[in-house]
Amino acid sequence: MLNAFLDLILGILLVLFSAFGFVNAVEYVGYKLKLGSSFVGAIISPLFTSLPELTVFLVALFSGVRNGEEIGIGTIFGQPFMASSLSYGLVGVTALIGYIKGRRSSPNLKVEKSLYLPYAFVTVLFPLTIIPEFEKRLKTLFSLVFFSGFVAYAFIMYRKKELGLIEEAEELYMGKIFRENVYTALLQLILSTLILYYGSERLVYSVSKISLLTGISPLGISLILIPAATAIPETASAMIWGFRGKDTLSMGSLVGEKILYSTFYPGLALFLTDWKIDDHAIFSVITTTIVSLIILKYILKGEIPWKVLILGSAFFFIYSFIIFFLHA
Repeated sequence: MLNAFLDLILGILLVLFSAFGFVNAVEYVGYKLKLGSSFVGAIISPLFTSLPELTVFLVALFSGVRNGEEIGIGTIFGQPFMASSLSYGLVGVTALIGYIKGRRSSPNLKVEKSLYLPYAFVTVLFPLTIIPEFEKRLKTLFSLVFFSGFVAYAFIMYRKKELGLIEEAEELYMGKIFRENVYTALLQLILSTLILYYGSERLVYSVSKISLLTGISPLGISLILIPAATAIPETASAMIWGFRGKDTLSMGSLVGEKILYSTFYPGLALFLTDWKIDDHAIFSVITTTIVSLIILKYILKGEIPWKVLILGSAFFFIYSFIIFFLHA
């Protein structure tokens, strides 16, 4: 058991480290190519910044690890759950701290009402991921529905000319060693990808071992442990923007990938897996939908109370208690 947990910690640290490097390089390239204020930036950027999660998903499916499909599917359900629970809560806390420190005029997040669009897509489409479990004959149909949802969202974004999610880029990490330019960013991207692949293998194998030793659902464990590594870069960015008062950017950065996990990635997973889900995935869908509906309500008002964001964290701690203490 100890070796499995050490492997898990190593996998999480490697994936976390590589994910930070990967996202930093992608955002730097996107900023230099001026993708941030375009349709391309709004649609393509989340695809690239979610590649760490996609890597873990594909490694789980094709590495031959025991219960690989369940772990991969847990990754699909885990990111929206993490964003809707712990990530929102952390943004609420940093917004409050920013207000106390005088960096914000209010602890509540003032957002553009146009942000309703991605949240509406998540609220409508993410619950549909449950249906193929109960009617396998509809698996291909729903895969096409999710892919179509992504295309429809991209088309609407193109027509509306919504802003992308990359407003500015942080200093390139490897720029402290080499001259900061696109080539250095590509080098950082390659190194991050290699570390990401190795870390993903360690993470997937350790989740499989822990599931076998404890009897906990591999989908249930992966739903919370894998996003703990892969979702942190986006969460950290959202917290920084929330602290600085860039509220629309903060909330938009978290919903950008939720769109993918409500459209593109479920469509892909339905093609590649048997799509066997359990109560853990259903809990993820229910809680994510409830939180998204509440957030959507306040987005339409143009202001999200920080207390509302923190309430979402309760779902994360309840689920963690159920998994790790009750072994349910």
